[in-house]
Amino acid sequence: MFEKLKNSRFLSHPLALVLSLSAVFFIIFLMVSGILFMRRSGVARTEPVAWKEGGKTALFSSGRSSGAVAVVELKGVIMDSKKVVRRLHAAEEDPQVRAVVLRLDSPGGSVAPSQEIYEAVKRLDAVKPVVASMGSVAASGAYYVSCGARKVFANPGTLTGSIGVIMEFLNLKDLYQWAKVKRFALTTGKYKGSGAEYRDMTAEEKNLLQTMIDDVLGQFREAVGKGRKMTPAQVVAVSDGRIFSGAQAKKVGLVDVLGTMQDAINEAASLGKISGKPRVFYPDHSKTRLLDFLMDQRSEEDGEEGQSNIEALVDRFLQRWLGVAHVQPRPAGLYWLWNGSS
Repeated sequence: MFEKLKNSRFLSHPLALVLSLSAVFFIIFLMVSGILFMRRSGVARTEPVAWKEGGKTALFSSGRSSGAVAVVELKGVIMDSKKVVRRLHAAEEDPQVRAVVLRLDSPGGSVAPSQEIYEAVKRLDAVKPVVASMGSVAASGAYYVSCGARKVFANPGTLTGSIGVIMEFLNLKDLYQWAKVKRFALTTGKYKGSGAEYRDMTAEEKNLLQTMIDDVLGQFREAVGKGRKMTPAQVVAVSDGRIFSGAQAKKVGLVDVLGTMQDAINEAASLGKISGKPRVFYPDHSKTRLLDFLMDQRSEEDGEEGQSNIEALVDRFLQRWLGVAHVQPRPAGLYWLWNGSS
């Protein structure tokens, strides 16, 4: 790209090249700024959920009478729940859909969004059967979500489990000392600065935070106990953060059936009392509006949730043409996340 610009007659002069590149970067800056502004100002998207069936687009509530199974995908690190919850709600509202397959391919993620998706799955399953289908990995927060489904399918080699909580901190005290940088904070209470990166954590702070994550682990264990119909002792035995293969998870009661996604679809159709070969709806990404695509989170196709498509495009541009790698740190917070993926 830049070689073409350099070889053009107009841009043969260095000043012209600099001005042209400045204009390109200014346009990119305006696009990113405008889209991020609209995103943060709460621009609502009310487009109906679009689905594909056999290569054709089928909008929910299109009036067709035969029953269908809708496939809702949860992929990548869970940092936001809006897209998945929206699709689950659409499946709940549409009379065509008699059952749902929740396809999980995620190492987990942030606690609160995982809980929101779990509650949406439970609410939907009370109306229409939901079958969870695990792909390569459905661990930690993704496993938590599966506990809201009526039945859980996994492949024998699926990585799942990792029932536990992690809260990460960074200690840069020695680095600051080496760089002769002094940081301090004024707080309104002795716990307000807990986890600050410029000092060691006190024993009291560690105890406070440990008590909090133990409480969140208790919430996880309660969901597993209810969803899998396990006793507290059985849940405790498998909730020390360990990862299981699908085959191992079935032996300890964390999944119901070893089977493929098609097996899960067939089971959902049976639970939804759909006779014959079920119609299957998949998300139709081709119907996404340009603005929605740029503002949306990358959870379906390209995977790291929490980063918008416009941010991903800018990252690719910087890496390809300028050789600049942008590393996006994980936001501070509580995570149900299998660390083997990060």
